Amino acid sequence: MGFSQWPADLTNEGITIAREYAEAHGDIVSVMFIGGIPWQEALDGKPFSKDVQDNMSYRPPAGKKLLLAISPLNKDKRDLALYWGDSENQPLPKPWDKEPLNSPRVKKAFLNFVQRAVETMHPDYLAIGVESNVLLSRDHAKWQQLKELHRETYSAIKKIHSTLPVFFSTEVLHYKRFARDAKGSDQEKEVADLMRYSDFFAMSLYPYMSPEVPRIIPQNFLDFAKRFKKGIAVTESGMSSRNVELKSYGTVLYGSDADQTRFTEFLLKTAERDSYEFVINFASTDSDRLVSRLRPQMADLARIWAYIGMQTSDRRPKPASAVWNGFFGAKYQPAKWW
Repeated sequence: MGFSQWPADLTNEGITIAREYAEAHGDIVSVMFIGGIPWQEALDGKPFSKDVQDNMSYRPPAGKKLLLAISPLNKDKRDLALYWGDSENQPLPKPWDKEPLNSPRVKKAFLNFVQRAVETMHPDYLAIGVESNVLLSRDHAKWQQLKELHRETYSAIKKIHSTLPVFFSTEVLHYKRFARDAKGSDQEKEVADLMRYSDFFAMSLYPYMSPEVPRIIPQNFLDFAKRFKKGIAVTESGMSSRNVELKSYGTVLYGSDADQTRFTEFLLKTAERDSYEFVINFASTDSDRLVSRLRPQMADLARIWAYIGMQTSDRRPKPASAVWNGFFGAKYQPAKWW
């Protein structure tokens, strides 16, 4: 059980608040590289920028495990990841801006980057796709390209690191077609096909992001995860503890302390029942202070995840934290699947 490194604020204090809670209430840390790939440097085997190297220098505290997640897709999950140079999400330089997801150059560069990250950071778990199935909802042709990239990357990494669990994550609302643009996609068939190249069925789950998900989630909501006959994991999850108005999107996402508490209990009971390998709650701490520093459109996007922490930004435990801590204190040990 654990959290990502999402900070409570864009300050040293905000980073420390989130990190201290995560280290005290979790035994796994999620590091996500979702802001681009240093494409040219990875292709040529050249040194990465200081920003890339600084991010790769992270090591979890003693006794904690590390989940490393690397996405070859951009933040909208519509195309190739942007360029990671001195900072994340920089425009793709030529000719990378025209490269398909399955081009030989993309395949080589992505594999090289993943290999260097693994050799540097020594993760316990490796995701080489983040919410990959969202691309299927948006562009079937590019999804086929992504499948080819994933298959070849998975096979190459497993030849070198045979005992390292390697997988991609599936966004549940798209898989179950609660997301509007997923309605006509063949999620079950396509995800099952790619699961032949995945050691776990790994999920991303934020039920409050779709009004079609019942506020009291049915107990069998995640039963489909057992169909794949593989280990199950939750790479990111969360429930908002308050309603969030997104003005630029013209919508309100529901949430309350009761919703968050019920969801946390549902997820962890399901994980215990079905022997999940791990569960990540994306944020340890609310990030409303961080949101207040951003421009309006960026603030609306960041506000989606602002209230999914187990404590408020001023360190007050939320009701859901009692459920989380109860399960964490029990030190439940899942079955091994590899």
